[in-house]
Amino acid sequence: MTMMKSILVVVAVIFCISGSFSQTGRIIGGDSASAGQFPYVVSITEDGRHFCGGFIYSSRWIVTTASCLVGKSLTRLNVVVGQLNLLNADINEQTMAVYTLNPFPEYDSTNKANDIALVRLTAEIVFDYEYVDFIEYNNEVDYTKEAITMGWGVTYEAGYEFLYLRYGAVRANDYATCGPFGNEEFDPTTMICAAGTLLSELPAGTPCTYDEGSPLVQEFTDPSNESLRITTAIGVYSKTQICELGRPIVYTRLSLFGSWLLNTAGPQPHRPQDSR
Repeated sequence: MTMMKSILVVVAVIFCISGSFSQTGRIIGGDSASAGQFPYVVSITEDGRHFCGGFIYSSRWIVTTASCLVGKSLTRLNVVVGQLNLLNADINEQTMAVYTLNPFPEYDSTNKANDIALVRLTAEIVFDYEYVDFIEYNNEVDYTKEAITMGWGVTYEAGYEFLYLRYGAVRANDYATCGPFGNEEFDPTTMICAAGTLLSELPAGTPCTYDEGSPLVQEFTDPSNESLRITTAIGVYSKTQICELGRPIVYTRLSLFGSWLLNTAGPQPHRPQDSR
């Protein structure tokens, strides 16, 4: 089968800034992902153990949160791509060594402001051509429809990372949902506020510990081809107050950091229009 470098998708951000936000909890609801359903999602490991998520920006670059990388030594980190099961190797799985850690220069570890980072790999990712189904597409959050969040986060209070990738639907909300936390904890210009929703045919879910850095995605219509739907990362999971369905979730708004991503990692590659 044809092989190609993996590619993806970017745009938007959501993040939550509060030292009081809980680090325990669980992904409420959701469902198990199938092989190849989210080929852009990666697991970031320390000494072989998953601790954060991320997504493929290009064949050498991964997007995650800066909070995931604080205090970490790159020699102890790896990025695992093409993975579904944390325990057993998957058919497209590759474990990549890390070359550099690149947190956003203005990241504030006190309040988690500007919680975004890039990880540069030592070698290029190579995927089966049919395995990759996403490209870069620049658009803003659509508040009228659900978005999808995914990861290997804990499934019960104070638990361990889950062995299988799971996903769930959330809906972006207005400032009123996260506003009670105060302007220092939630800034609607740099963050996306969302909550797990039961108003969708998709399974609702709420991310928590070990899901940090994983993408929030929506589908948009390609302006050059209205029949083509483009899956786009609009945010990266930063924090939630309590890991319960309906509670506010905060993502870093990727659209705000487009220039930094471009200047640091270069442009994303594009796949042929007929590759779907």
